[in-house]
Amino acid sequence: MVLRRSPLPGVAALLLAFAALAEDPPPAPKGFAWKRIESVKASFLVPEGWHFKEETKDGTRAFFITKEDIDKSGSFETGLSVNVQTLKKDPAQERAAAFVGEIATSHEVLDFWGTETGVMKGYACRVRRVSPEHPPLIIEVLAIGNSRTNTLYLIFFESPEASWEAAWKQGEPILTTFLLDDEV
Repeated sequence: MVLRRSPLPGVAALLLAFAALAEDPPPAPKGFAWKRIESVKASFLVPEGWHFKEETKDGTRAFFITKEDIDKSGSFETGLSVNVQTLKKDPAQERAAAFVGEIATSHEVLDFWGTETGVMKGYACRVRRVSPEHPPLIIEVLAIGNSRTNTLYLIFFESPEASWEAAWKQGEPILTTFLLDDEV
């Protein structure tokens, strides 16, 4: 599956298209390279000079594409987080909707949209998170549920609000063009 947000300004829609591209993705945009993630049979774009980290904890496979090196600093300010989990009980599509709904009710919503193609159904929002301990943060959240495999994908791109515009130039291609195998 290739995921792309509509290229038209102001259109809050995602376009999902199935493709046999997981093993042979299209050419990466200039300044990016594809990173194949075998554990979840997915491919994501990584900007030149950014870092990749993968880990598994309590049945959730997680990976990070970040501007900062998590192994050196222990955290990151700007980057993508992905959590992939095969659910035993709840339907993944319902969990995806509930997750984005919870995010939307607990933060200032800047945008909200959803999409569905075949067995994949996605819900998304962009929020502004404010806390007393940290500067404001912009987070784009995408939750996708696969009804065939009951797999839930929770995908976040985040950056401090002060650097969001510059960060989004790297983040938009990462978050809006990636490959997921709908058999996982």
